[in-house]
Amino acid sequence: MTKAEMNVATGRLFNIAGEIFKEKSIKDSLIINEEKLQIDGDFSAEPFNVHLKFSIYPENGMMTFFSLLPFDVPATKVSEFAKLVCTVNYYDFYAGNYDYNPDTGKVVFRLAVLYRGSIISSELLAESVQYVVDTVSKYNQRFFEAARDS
Repeated sequence: MTKAEMNVATGRLFNIAGEIFKEKSIKDSLIINEEKLQIDGDFSAEPFNVHLKFSIYPENGMMTFFSLLPFDVPATKVSEFAKLVCTVNYYDFYAGNYDYNPDTGKVVFRLAVLYRGSIISSELLAESVQYVVDTVSKYNQRFFEAARDS
């Protein structure tokens, strides 16, 4: 794929993502940064809304979805929580994974998709957004309970 073709593909992908976020995210949460090729938005989910950052990295031909969980893990739970994240990642995922930083207590779900040399359809992008929202919704409560100090 030439640089010009990559620029066209990147622009198309960013426009599609913008439309999906405009349609599905909570309207007042939407932030579109064309310069950085990033879109942020909150999505309705239980038990917490899901915050989702979409980014495009044209130099790598990659797009990422990144969702920071809305709570921190206390230092008293580091070992137990790290084991839970590793277990969930190992047994439950083929696409995406949770990352846990024990120094900060932050937990994120990340999904990366390569698009170099391919055409990403609006349906695939919409499915990717829904996959991340559904996945984070499914595990938010479990991780929140595990992070709570007893």
